[in-house]
Amino acid sequence: MKPLTLKFARRRVTAARDEAGVPHITADSFQSALYGLGYLHAFDRPTQMLFARTIAQGRGAELIADSPELVETDTFFRRAGLYLNLEQEVRRLDDLAFAQMTAYCEGVNDGMKQAGRSLPMWATGFQPSPWDQQAILLVGNLLNYNGLVVSQQQNERLLAELIQVGVRRDLLTEMFAPVLDHADFDMLRQIRLGSRLSNSSLELITDLPRLIGSNAWAVAPSRSASGHALLASDPHLEVNRLPAIWYEAVLRWGDEYLMGATLPGCPLFAVGRNPELAWGVTYFKADTSDYFVEDCRRQDGIWQYRRGSEWRDFTVRREIIARKEGPPVEVDVFESPQGTLEVDLRHEQPGLYLSTAWTGASEGVGESMATWLRLTECRKVHDAMMAVRTCPQPSLMWVFADGEGHIGRQANGWVPRRPKHVIGVLPIAAWDEANHWQGWLPVEYLPSDYDPPAGFVATANENPCPGDFALVTQALTDYRKRRIDERLKELPQATLADMQALQYDVLSVQARDLMAVFLPHLPEGEARNRLAAWDYQYDPESLEATLFARLYRNVLVEVFGQDTERTGGLGWRRMVYLISRVGFSMMVVTNIDRMLKQERSLWWEGRDKGELIHRAAEALEVEPDQAWGVTNAFRITNRYFESQFVGRALGFHTSDLPMRGCHATPFQGHLLRAGRRETTFAPSYHFVTDLGADEAFTNLPGGPSESWLSRWYKSDLSRWLAGEYKRLGGHAEGD
Repeated sequence: MKPLTLKFARRRVTAARDEAGVPHITADSFQSALYGLGYLHAFDRPTQMLFARTIAQGRGAELIADSPELVETDTFFRRAGLYLNLEQEVRRLDDLAFAQMTAYCEGVNDGMKQAGRSLPMWATGFQPSPWDQQAILLVGNLLNYNGLVVSQQQNERLLAELIQVGVRRDLLTEMFAPVLDHADFDMLRQIRLGSRLSNSSLELITDLPRLIGSNAWAVAPSRSASGHALLASDPHLEVNRLPAIWYEAVLRWGDEYLMGATLPGCPLFAVGRNPELAWGVTYFKADTSDYFVEDCRRQDGIWQYRRGSEWRDFTVRREIIARKEGPPVEVDVFESPQGTLEVDLRHEQPGLYLSTAWTGASEGVGESMATWLRLTECRKVHDAMMAVRTCPQPSLMWVFADGEGHIGRQANGWVPRRPKHVIGVLPIAAWDEANHWQGWLPVEYLPSDYDPPAGFVATANENPCPGDFALVTQALTDYRKRRIDERLKELPQATLADMQALQYDVLSVQARDLMAVFLPHLPEGEARNRLAAWDYQYDPESLEATLFARLYRNVLVEVFGQDTERTGGLGWRRMVYLISRVGFSMMVVTNIDRMLKQERSLWWEGRDKGELIHRAAEALEVEPDQAWGVTNAFRITNRYFESQFVGRALGFHTSDLPMRGCHATPFQGHLLRAGRRETTFAPSYHFVTDLGADEAFTNLPGGPSESWLSRWYKSDLSRWLAGEYKRLGGHAEGD
């Protein structure tokens, strides 16, 4: 352990790094420990914290760089209004939560003094400003909005676009059944869609804190080799840019400790444990936002929206986006009780426009951060489940295990109570008040499991209540969940090594399912023989993983890529876009995989599905073999020096690295490409613990420091790539 000098510390706190660079903070109380966490967050990750807050405020062009993409991103976040009402939310905090956040903020501000201005701050002329409780709540809002809300909006917008480009109604209705059964296609075709975010702005947004997908499970003592409960958790986020999203830390005070993954800017442990309780989270994917359609007109110079036959004035919020060099940009944000318009009507014509409603804009969402703090005091699974189920945001599925051997799973999040005829996937008419939200679903409606007979609980972004659209309206495939359940059933006496191996498991249930569909129709030959013998593993060395990925792509183009103008299908270009790295749509893939298992479908009506698969396989002969690690290669770059030439020359970026797995494997090695940069969905932190010992085993694709000059910049990356784990000890004498 190497002691750290905290030059400006005002509380009784000491800190040291272990051999992996993880900070261990020792204090005389929990509040002082939070102070130390804030200090080290600011010392190691000042740019990450300050830049994220600035962009979430919509002030990037003012304080960082006057670029078109930052002006666009500022407009996006000003319209979302994540910064609104933060002062009121801070006032609603109870005294204990306020005091704990205050201690953390004091630590951040003292740590900033020692850190000074980083090179990216100097390069952009950025001037730090103090951290406060509002900044904590803003980062919490960002975590919620930038993940599920944005993805829900993109999917709903995609459906509207597919309708508007002329894809046949019956084809879309079958593909997305049953959500389009009663859709008003005429209204949806009339919507004036605002401009999509540019690739450059989307790239900036992916840099910000968010939750996308994850795995988590817990095993009861009856199925554990140690006789104690086990817990494993790995949140899936972007892993190809440094500094890493998570900041690992160990806090100690008296006989207590907290250890796990923290989020710079917030006093929370997203994944972690104390002496008696361990927890992990996945995104629950509950639908907490909707697009409403507003009928807009201009009357006597005032823009109005319709309710029935009555017209009402919009509330207009004027945002002035300052720029470092250019003139300020004025944006008028038009709001109704049903949400915020996606366009500035001053530049539009009367007509139908989309309006976004999301639960995070409601009074009381600041309670979310207080929930995370209260969780750290829980010692039993039941108490933790009761503590988190009322948490407003984000929409999570928690997994718990405790020292008494109990395990549990609990969902949380404010979910709109929609009318029975409203599913929540398509934009709906705001002028019909029968479509409006009717408060929130009661917490009793949220899925929950406590000590289930199976002896384990697991979650991997699957829909826990299929067929019930009240909670999850855009379900993902259950491939990862099925594989995790399958392995846990095969492990009657599970060990920590088994948990670690499962976190690195790359067997694709999707490939196994679909090969049963494809194989009978493949032409005789080498490709068929190789795929028939394949073990469905997406190892980096596997040639067959790439072969199957190409076959899958070809089948989808043959079956679903019909010409739009002639047949009313998607068209091959759009189909390639929707299944490629560039435009990958999990919503489309989920429904297509379901349909491929059907014997009959309108999508291949008048054609033979087997012949289409046969033709898709024949095209494989013209493509050379390639290992999956080459096909699925990625680079880790620095968030603040994106230029490949500059980054590589200065050692900020890595060369090509093989990514194991795919979107359907427990190790979700999923690569996308937006504009000039790659985006990844992959395990951003691995955490495994046995509640019978005060320790955890972890790795992450990065290190504690954001400075590329530090030995701790990517100190854990080699472990993450190799599947090796380091030990974190809860008590100082055990480290």
